[in-house]
Amino acid sequence: MSNKNVYSVLRSHEGDKFYKDGDKRELSAADAKHLVDLGVLKLLKAAPAPKNKAEPTLKNKAH
Repeated sequence: MSNKNVYSVLRSHEGDKFYKDGDKRELSAADAKHLVDLGVLKLLKAAPAPKNKAEPTLKNKAH
């Protein structure tokens, strides 16, 4: 499951529904990349990066 970012619509377009100028759209970064490159969307709010739940590796103090 990928994190979704919030984008502002700069130009009207049709995706899963019709989006007008000024609408908010929630997409993953991979899905939105080509629309951002074309100037259709602008990133408003990025999803927080997932926390690393792995324990940090401990240094061996016996050197």
